[in-house]
Amino acid sequence: MSNLFFQKADPAHLDFQYLEDLSTAYWYSEVLFASIELKLFMFLDQGAATIESLAEAAGCRKKRLKRLLNVLESLNLVYYRDGKFCNSQSAGIYLVPGKSGYMGDFFLYRSYMKPRWEAIVDQVALKSRQAPHVAAQDDNYEKKTFKYVRAMDILAKQKALEIIELLEEIGWETPILDIGGGAGAVSRAVIKTRQRGEALLFEIPEVIQAAKRIYPDESSWERIKTIEGDFRNYRFDSGQKFGMILMNNFLHAYDSDDAHDLLLKAVDLLLPDGLLVIHDYFPDRAGRSPHKGVLYDLSMMLNTYNGACHDASMISEWLKKSGISRVAIQDLGTDSSVVIASRKDIGFNLETGYEEWIYKAVRAGFTKAVLLPVEKIVTGDWVRKKCRFGCALYGKNLQCPPYGMKSKETQDLLKSYKCSLLLEGSPPGREFHKRLLLMEKKAFLAGYHKALVFGAGHCPVCSKCPEDGICKYPEKARPSMEGSGIDVYSTAKNAGISLKPVANKNQYVKYIGLLLLE
Repeated sequence: MSNLFFQKADPAHLDFQYLEDLSTAYWYSEVLFASIELKLFMFLDQGAATIESLAEAAGCRKKRLKRLLNVLESLNLVYYRDGKFCNSQSAGIYLVPGKSGYMGDFFLYRSYMKPRWEAIVDQVALKSRQAPHVAAQDDNYEKKTFKYVRAMDILAKQKALEIIELLEEIGWETPILDIGGGAGAVSRAVIKTRQRGEALLFEIPEVIQAAKRIYPDESSWERIKTIEGDFRNYRFDSGQKFGMILMNNFLHAYDSDDAHDLLLKAVDLLLPDGLLVIHDYFPDRAGRSPHKGVLYDLSMMLNTYNGACHDASMISEWLKKSGISRVAIQDLGTDSSVVIASRKDIGFNLETGYEEWIYKAVRAGFTKAVLLPVEKIVTGDWVRKKCRFGCALYGKNLQCPPYGMKSKETQDLLKSYKCSLLLEGSPPGREFHKRLLLMEKKAFLAGYHKALVFGAGHCPVCSKCPEDGICKYPEKARPSMEGSGIDVYSTAKNAGISLKPVANKNQYVKYIGLLLLE
């Protein structure tokens, strides 16, 4: 399980992301409180495992419940297998009413304490506030809009630094169209990297008015023009095209149908060699804050009419079907990601980078995937001895001791690789093994000709190895990690994966596989 942000506290933090995560910490607790009140864990325990049956049992709207479940899955409170949801071990023990370990009422008590926590300023300050700081009752729409645009502009300035760094490798031309860019922080930063050309900031009138207040000096609008309107129904001049189109936190304001149509409208406005840059929170990206995409999607459900965060892979498919063949996805160093797309070669292909294999693994059915430098893979001569003294299958599987690779052979093999991917999954073992082979094949076809996987435990291809000692399916058989002298527990720890021995049959079982990449 990924550590939550507060477990990564560091006095040497230099960026804003840790503080931004603290500001949204209540999102996590509100998800827990809501799920307990809806009795989701109880209904799952009773067998309401499909989204349809769970929605009916809990009296919930199916589509919205699914978005809540996406967050619970990201937080490892539930997991999804073969079309059904199940409680995690901790949820099954502590969050199901009637169980001996039930603590749901205790956790809900924490929620009842919220009003006192919200009054912390009054408790600390010499003078009490007349009204809550963040939501004054007399705020009118104009004031609220100004505060929102100003806050988002502060954040966008930080994101712009990362986006500019990405664009340094890519050729692009002006003019720039910034759709829904707030006060234009990103387009302002990007246009400054060019000696000539202009940017067009397209926003609704009230946001443009707020932007003029945030940037009152005329010099702030040099080479920046504005258009007031609603992008959904605005008609651009015939033949008007742009060299770069920015969509910064724009698509998540709409449901998938509207977002798809607005994306295609933007594509039609691109020059033949134009560049499309979509910065947003995507539920299918892990990045620095693995839970942020699904939590942000839930925030859109709670705070907008029909907003939703859309998977980066879905947006990529929409673009490719529209004729935009070059699509790259990059997680920023903070908590969001960028989709970069063009009809021409954009100069780099992030989809074949090591990081993208994390997402390929998840799409292939693995619970988790972690990139790991090969020097973090721990080996030892004692590991194969544990197979000899402790495993009932010793000497019965051709991929395990006394057969298979010796520890020294494995150590020498690892020296010829730069990167590895540790893959987490669950039973059945044969399906897990098939997924490992699929990942190896995908990596090989993508140009990683040295791709090689190690399995979890003994080879499951056959129920029994041939007595003549000759493997029937060498194209499918792979060595096990343990049988090759790899200390799986220490290696998993180095990858941030919690792995403990299974004490009884009811505990959740984790399988760990290894893909060597180069």
